[in-house]
Amino acid sequence: MTKKNERTKETEELKQRIEDLENKYKRALADYQNLEKRAKEERSAWIKTANKELILQLLPVLDTLILADQHVPNEGLQLSIQQFISALKTEGVEKVETIGKQFDPITMECIETLSGEEGKVLEEVRFGYKLYDLVLRPAQVKVGKGE
Repeated sequence: MTKKNERTKETEELKQRIEDLENKYKRALADYQNLEKRAKEERSAWIKTANKELILQLLPVLDTLILADQHVPNEGLQLSIQQFISALKTEGVEKVETIGKQFDPITMECIETLSGEEGKVLEEVRFGYKLYDLVLRPAQVKVGKGE
């Protein structure tokens, strides 16, 4: 074998080695990026779950304030309720919209049927709430039965 052939063979081997190392580097980088993404998603899910437990404990307090406001209207109480709702919104909590909507068994719980348009929510007994896309508590509603 001539020196030129040896060099060509050695060059080809080195090129192949470089290509293999580049591929390994790219796979390692992709694996690392996937790991970072997965860790971020898990952290976010953990935070949402932690918030869920606290919010579930606070919702009955909000219900009591709203009920008190219905019986004894008071500006200070209404302001407190609005601040409470605003704080919940900041954390990703939204009220489930029900009145006039079609009954949705995922976000609503029917506690009574009344005369009215079939399947439509006629009255809301207790508010329901969602944390992002997760239903924290379904709304308790009265639904029309079509009579």
